[in-house]
Amino acid sequence: MKKQTKTIGTAVAIIAALAIVLLFAFVNQNKKTTSTTNPSPVADVKKDDNYVLKLGDPGGVCGAPQQIAQVKGFFKKVGLKYKVVKVDANTTGIEAVTSGKVDASNSLLGSIVQPIANGAQLKITTGLHTGCISVLTAKGSTLKVPKDFVGKKIGVAAVAGSEATFTKRWLGDHGIKVGTNNAQVQFVQYDASELPIALEKGQVDAIAIEDPTVQIAVKQYGFNIVSSSAETKPFNTEYCCVAYVSAKIAKEHPEAARKYTLAMQEATDWVKHHQSQTANIQISNKFAAGKASVNEKALQTYDWKASYYGGQKAFIHVGKDLQKIGIVNKSTNLNTLAKSAFLKVQGVQ
Repeated sequence: MKKQTKTIGTAVAIIAALAIVLLFAFVNQNKKTTSTTNPSPVADVKKDDNYVLKLGDPGGVCGAPQQIAQVKGFFKKVGLKYKVVKVDANTTGIEAVTSGKVDASNSLLGSIVQPIANGAQLKITTGLHTGCISVLTAKGSTLKVPKDFVGKKIGVAAVAGSEATFTKRWLGDHGIKVGTNNAQVQFVQYDASELPIALEKGQVDAIAIEDPTVQIAVKQYGFNIVSSSAETKPFNTEYCCVAYVSAKIAKEHPEAARKYTLAMQEATDWVKHHQSQTANIQISNKFAAGKASVNEKALQTYDWKASYYGGQKAFIHVGKDLQKIGIVNKSTNLNTLAKSAFLKVQGVQ
């Protein structure tokens, strides 16, 4: 009887052990499945450590989300502690973030894909809106369509900047060669403030600039808009500007990254429904040049709908165009790059 009892006890112990092993295997497999189906890493929200997030100073019409988040209190609403850091005019938002001068910023997507493909340590958290670059020609110019630009000079603020990138994509989509070794168009760099003057004087055949300089130049010089990321297909449905944080912030202060992103999304929605007020706020706080009535017209051409997934989709689309024209290596797996480049924070749309 004792032997039978011992045998039964041993069997129960074996069954219990097998159950534990099977349970562990199920949980482990479930974790693997979850990790492979997530489109991008999701930030682990930790206890708020009261970190003060350093934000780049956003200028211009397209910087409205951060400007409004400051003025209308959306950062305060989510409990984000922050300070705005003035950045040198010649320093891009990406350079400021990757160098540690600031922790977060928003910039034109076209200027971000290549740096990330080259290893820039930052994480995009949401797409913000469409817009906000145009290619302009002088009054009376015969340049109307992409083929007319062969052999011409286009002035830009930076040959690797968003304005040049958009122009190359627009021309490249119509068969114009814009690669480094076979370019049919020459890009010439000027200070941003000098570009309209360079076009007026005939030093270049066209310029690519951002709003509200576009509206100011059109009114002052009578320039023609031949292509616009806000209105020219297929760019008019593509996210132009995105918000991002440094990879260090994403890892060490994910709660700050989460609050920043949520406030930026809410501010973007506010702009969508208050464009006249936004334009006035930008002028009164000296966030943008020009006139409120003119800038409001530019704001109305954008689609103000913040979206994480929309930003990621645009990232891949931009990347494909950059591969075609030789700016991003064709061997780069854009889907994999997008997953690592984006940070999904809790509560984001």
